[in-house]
Amino acid sequence: MSNNAQRIQLADTEINWVFGGGIVPGSLTLVAGPPGVGKSTLSLQIAHMMANASQGDGSILYVSGEESVTQVKMRSDRLALQSTQLYLASETNIENIIQMIHDSSPCRGVVVDSIQTMYSSEISSTAGNVNQVKECTLQLLGVCKDANIPVIIIGHITKSGDIAGPKVLEHIVDTVVQLDGESHSSNRFLRCTKNRFGTTSEVGVLSMTDVGLIPVSNPLHAFISSGNNSLEGVSVTIAVEGSRPIPVEIQSLSNPSFDDRTTCRCHGVSYDKLQLIFAVLERRANVSFRSKSVFVNIAQGYSLDEPCADLALAVALASTATKRPAIPNTVFMGELALSGTLRPIVKLEPRLAAACKIGVETCVIPTVDCDESRKTVQKYSSAIKILQVDTLVEALAVSLIKV
Repeated sequence: MSNNAQRIQLADTEINWVFGGGIVPGSLTLVAGPPGVGKSTLSLQIAHMMANASQGDGSILYVSGEESVTQVKMRSDRLALQSTQLYLASETNIENIIQMIHDSSPCRGVVVDSIQTMYSSEISSTAGNVNQVKECTLQLLGVCKDANIPVIIIGHITKSGDIAGPKVLEHIVDTVVQLDGESHSSNRFLRCTKNRFGTTSEVGVLSMTDVGLIPVSNPLHAFISSGNNSLEGVSVTIAVEGSRPIPVEIQSLSNPSFDDRTTCRCHGVSYDKLQLIFAVLERRANVSFRSKSVFVNIAQGYSLDEPCADLALAVALASTATKRPAIPNTVFMGELALSGTLRPIVKLEPRLAAACKIGVETCVIPTVDCDESRKTVQKYSSAIKILQVDTLVEALAVSLIKV
């Protein structure tokens, strides 16, 4: 029997992708995310997909500690979710929930929303306490292993970005899936940060709609716009999450500072990363940001944290500082060293393939230094113009329009 044949297949291709091809029976999964991102919507959709899956008989139990059964049913109706094998319950006592699981035998799966609202009668503290969260999770772990059924628990994210509750919680569960996204954007990113039964490098791209979370039809075009090609301060790079390339648009703006100080505001990219690029631009390329207010934004709420985006960030910043737009229909990829040199790219082939698919005409990359990369460049050179450079100065010379 194949690995995927043993899993519970989910109808949503993006969610199924992140779970490694389906949910493994007997697994305990933690789904975490900040308030309002859509965790309850996601968990209810997963419960319905599990109930409608063809594997085996029995029901799926959805337990909410935050809403009444009526409220969950109203949300289910709003999302147009239908299943005769999904049972709803409103309960916060973990012992009662365990009994429900036994009483609903055969039970094919359980979803608990959320673990921070659950409590055990065996622990003399309030729900959400570190000991309560640990005890409730351990009891659910025992049930899912003994009955060989998947259990999904919903968890919260703190202001610092960590999963609320004891750190051991992440060690207890088999899989940790995190849902991220900005409140002003419909885009949501589903990432697997721990998976004992599959890869942890994949990302699902979803969109929050009136009928819940749905897969983004074409992630390659989700985070770039077609009208910014000739604007100064804009560049495009191609990030890779797992095996998925994602074109990302970087936007920057600089104005004279009111008090002659250099200030920087950024969204979607590390402040420390920008400070490093500022320093290299000024020292190695003579591009100064002194007495300027600089603003950097990653379009569509995407969080950009990979080294390959260094060159695109530098091009966007140099473009706004010099008031010279980057050449249109171009992507910029490469890691920037403090010396001003550019380091080779990892996962070059999927990046170039994505560049071709979105209609890019030119790609600026560091000079390739191995036979495999040379073959990759040769493979795509007929479809796209590939400019290889060694330093930041060379990159800016070929990247910015002369005015």
